[in-house]
Amino acid sequence: MPARIPPQNIVILCIPPIDLFNVVGPMEAFRLANQLANKKSSYQIELVSTRADLAIESETGINLQANYSLSDDRWQTSKIDTLIITSNILLSSGNPPEAIKWINTQTKNARRICSLCGGIFALAQTGMLNGKRVTTHWRVVEQFAQQHPQIKVDDQPVWVKDGNIYTSAGMSASIDMALSLIAEDRGDALAAEVSREMVLFLRRPSHQPQQSLSLLAQSSNNRNLKALQPWLQEHLTQELSVEILADQLAMSRSTLIRIFKTELNTTPAKYVENVRLETARRFLLMTSMNLDRIAARCGFTSADVMRRVFMRNLGINPLHYRQQFGSSE
Repeated sequence: MPARIPPQNIVILCIPPIDLFNVVGPMEAFRLANQLANKKSSYQIELVSTRADLAIESETGINLQANYSLSDDRWQTSKIDTLIITSNILLSSGNPPEAIKWINTQTKNARRICSLCGGIFALAQTGMLNGKRVTTHWRVVEQFAQQHPQIKVDDQPVWVKDGNIYTSAGMSASIDMALSLIAEDRGDALAAEVSREMVLFLRRPSHQPQQSLSLLAQSSNNRNLKALQPWLQEHLTQELSVEILADQLAMSRSTLIRIFKTELNTTPAKYVENVRLETARRFLLMTSMNLDRIAARCGFTSADVMRRVFMRNLGINPLHYRQQFGSSE
């Protein structure tokens, strides 16, 4: 029988109105970690409300009931292992002063401090993010950066770790961060098992961009971009220079570059690299093909070139990517 792990309390401070997914998603990940590891007391989830009646209002209209309020006596003696702060994405100001004071007090002894989505605004008010690298939901990242110029805001990753502070874009990224915390505590194998139980395609690493260039291209109103995507997939093994793409769309090189800049804020070359990278990731996770064959199928000139693209964009090489995020079955 596996040895029991000392309980770790995961305290989630909910500043209403909350986005329900940011709370129940991570809660379910931690619950499954307990269940799958057969260590029922491993993670203890505790919800904290800013309201005295313990109510937690959500944007969906489905409200939660907290375990504790900010003024509960237990906070005078209890130590928090992992503190997670979440609030609505639009709550950039007006956070209750008592919540900011409580955060300041509790974070002094917490092992890990995390924010989900709009929770970063409350965490920023404490001053502990000054000089730190953080992220938040892409919709408010520019606003956050303007309000807090002393904080290093990265608008790309789904989550960021700087020291013992974790910040996340929220929504589905809140589960990615929870899975990463589980991996830190219990190992990649359990995190992967939880991910499969939740029917997730993979646990996204922190380097993963919030917005897929392919999805942005699909949602674009530019018909040339939409027409280019299926053609690219069919011709990945060929040379795909800017000139070749421009000829395919019957436009000038400068027009093509301008369209990519305007619609996707990237270059044609970077977009092609991204399509090749996403295709390679699918091959790694869904097939047993070796790296040389995958590189050739995706249009990389060699497996080493593919490895460098993985390291530059994801911070992990293809072999480790397959080992960490692929199915163990």
